[in-house]
Amino acid sequence: MGAAALVSCALLLSGCAALEDMANDFMPSGEEVQQQADPSEQAVQAPISTGEYDLVEACNTFFKGPLVQSITGLSQAVAAPLNEEYTGLASGVSKSIGLIIGKADEVSIAHLEAVRAPFDQALDGTIARPTAVQKAIKDYRDTCTEAGWKG
Repeated sequence: MGAAALVSCALLLSGCAALEDMANDFMPSGEEVQQQADPSEQAVQAPISTGEYDLVEACNTFFKGPLVQSITGLSQAVAAPLNEEYTGLASGVSKSIGLIIGKADEVSIAHLEAVRAPFDQALDGTIARPTAVQKAIKDYRDTCTEAGWKG
């Protein structure tokens, strides 16, 4: 009887080893998991801006039109959840700034993104700081003035 038990145990262990070998056949090795990205499959990123406007032209576009007044008037609204009316206005501000960003120089883009960020936060349901809007406008105006813009 002891010999039969010993043979059964040996068969059981060899069966387990065979199952483990089969499982390893289906599990990828580290070399198989790491795949090289095909350069033709990489996403092509479009430029954020055409660069049509230089810094002074972007400043003119932002500060000379009604946009900056709309932004200033709406800046307090980002401190609370937006109602339907303010959601529409904030969306309009974000889109208008985006249109300028699409043509602006890199310096302006950084400033305009800072102006737009609190509105985008508010549109995402996050309360933002009105002072962030005012500071971003002031910083952009200072940069524009240093660049020769004569607002």
